[in-house]
Amino acid sequence: MSNVQFSEVQLLNLSALFAIRDSVQHDRIAACCKFGLSADQAHVIGTLSIDQILVVVLNVGQECLFLPRQDIVSLLALPAPLAGVMTSVHPPHKTTSTLVTSR
Repeated sequence: MSNVQFSEVQLLNLSALFAIRDSVQHDRIAACCKFGLSADQAHVIGTLSIDQILVVVLNVGQECLFLPRQDIVSLLALPAPLAGVMTSVHPPHKTTSTLVTSR
């Protein structure tokens, strides 16, 4: 796999999966809060190996696994200090009431 050329979409998927996996392995509950994950999603992503992530990214191809927020245009139009406040007032997705436990 040393000669693989990743597209921009694949690089985004790869970076996001590695960041989320590492975050879950460090602190599962914090990762669920940061990335809006359910306990099941955190468990699955947290157990992926580097090779498994690479295989998923290569096979998913040009399908973006992490889509922008619905309000991205509005947020980008705001003054930078206000954008941060607005993201906390209007989260990108509804939170689920899934109990997160250590596994």
